Amino acid sequence: MDTEIITLDPATGAEIARHPAFTPAQVEAGLATAHAAALAWGRQPLSVRLAGVRRLAQALRAEARPLAALITREMGKPLAESLGEVEKSATTALYYVEQAERLLADEPVAIDGVEAWVAWEPMGLILAVMPWNFPVWQVMRCALPTLAAGNGLLLKHAPNVTGCALALQRLATEAGLPA
Repeated sequence: MDTEIITLDPATGAEIARHPAFTPAQVEAGLATAHAAALAWGRQPLSVRLAGVRRLAQALRAEARPLAALITREMGKPLAESLGEVEKSATTALYYVEQAERLLADEPVAIDGVEAWVAWEPMGLILAVMPWNFPVWQVMRCALPTLAAGNGLLLKHAPNVTGCALALQRLATEAGLPA
């Protein structure tokens, strides 16, 4: 089993960084922690969850330049496109903040003789396996509605953008989302 994930510059092949790989025991511990965090997050009121998503949007914008530089360094995207990816993610976060109440509202169902509805409730922990080509946007397009809806997200990102995955983890935690 590999003990490190090595990130290479796609333009030159030069090593950028080494990241420790999780052992099987660390994976199990991480799953247990993530499961517990997801259950606790799902019990939070929508207003609390949306405040966390809003703070994440603010963090993305505040860290746009260094995050975009990391995207460019790890996967080779031009810097202007990397900046656009970060901004698109922040804009999408604010969309969910503004629309979540409507999107998650109970929906009445017309059934003769009974009162019926569809209710949207947290499911728990969601696993996301993401590609490398949009290392922030691909994660955020999954994470934002997942978090707004009260679920947790466990990310398995592409190994060549491990720095981006760790940066997103840090930004989410700093925004007050569960570790």
